[in-house]
Amino acid sequence: MAEAIAALTSEGGLAIGAGIAMGLSALAAAWSQGTLGAAALGTVAERPEMEKNILIYIVLPEVLAVFGFLVAVLLWLKIGGAA
Repeated sequence: MAEAIAALTSEGGLAIGAGIAMGLSALAAAWSQGTLGAAALGTVAERPEMEKNILIYIVLPEVLAVFGFLVAVLLWLKIGGAA
C-alpha cells in the first residue's frame, strides 16, 4: 500500500512539474514578447533600417516557450504518457 501511494505521489509531482514548466515558460514568453514588441515598434518607427535586427530579438522569447514545452514533454514521457 505504501509503495502504491509513493508511486502516485511521484507521478503526481512529475505531472504538476510538467504543467508548471509549460505554464510559466509560456507566461514568461508572452510577457517578454509583449514588452519587446512595444519597444520594437517604437524603434522601427524611428529607424526602419533596424527592422531585420529587431526581428531576431522578437523571436528569442519563443525559444523560451519551446524549451518549456520540451521539458514538459520529457516529464510526461518519464511518467509514462506515451505508453
